[in-house]
Amino acid sequence: MSKQVQTIQQITQYGNLKVGFIPLDIANAVIIAANVVQNTTEGGRPDGNTAPTLQRINAGTDKALRVTWVAGSVVELQFPTVALPPDLDDAAPIEVHLVCGKDANANTFNIDVQAFFGVGDVECGAATPTIAQARAEYSVALAAADVPAAPEVLNIILVPAAHAGDALYMDGAWLEYTRKA
Repeated sequence: MSKQVQTIQQITQYGNLKVGFIPLDIANAVIIAANVVQNTTEGGRPDGNTAPTLQRINAGTDKALRVTWVAGSVVELQFPTVALPPDLDDAAPIEVHLVCGKDANANTFNIDVQAFFGVGDVECGAATPTIAQARAEYSVALAAADVPAAPEVLNIILVPAAHAGDALYMDGAWLEYTRKA
C-alpha cells in the first residue's frame, strides 16, 4: 500500500492529522487580581467560594463542570501555561476555542482572549464574537506572525466584557494548531 493511500486512510479514520489539539483545563485555571494570583484559601483556583465559580452545570442531570462569572463579574481567569509542542508549525496561526453561553439576553458582550508568548511579549489575542445565550463554540485566531518556534510557552487569559444583566458560562476550552509537514 502506498504512503499516500495510508495517509488518506488515517485522515478518514482519525480526522485531520494536520491539526494539533491542546486542551485547556478549566478546573486548573487561576483567578488573577492586580497581576497576582488571587489570595484565597483555594490558591486562586475557582471553586464554589470564588468569583468566578467552578460548579456543576446541574448535579441531577448534568454533572459536567463549568466556570461561571455572575452578572457584572469581569474578573480575569488565566489558564495554566502551555508549552508549545515540537510539531507546531510556527508559520500558521493558533486558534483558541471556548464553549460558552449565558443565562439571559440582557447584555451584548464578548470575552477578551489575551495571549502572550514567552516572557516580555506584547499581547496578541483578540475578542470573541458576541456571546449568545445558547451554548456555542467561539474561537479567536492568534496570527501566525506572532507565533514563535518551539520551544516556547503561551499564556492565555480571559477577561469578560461588562455583562451586568447576564451570568456567563464557560464549559470548556482548547487550542488548535497546524502541525509541521
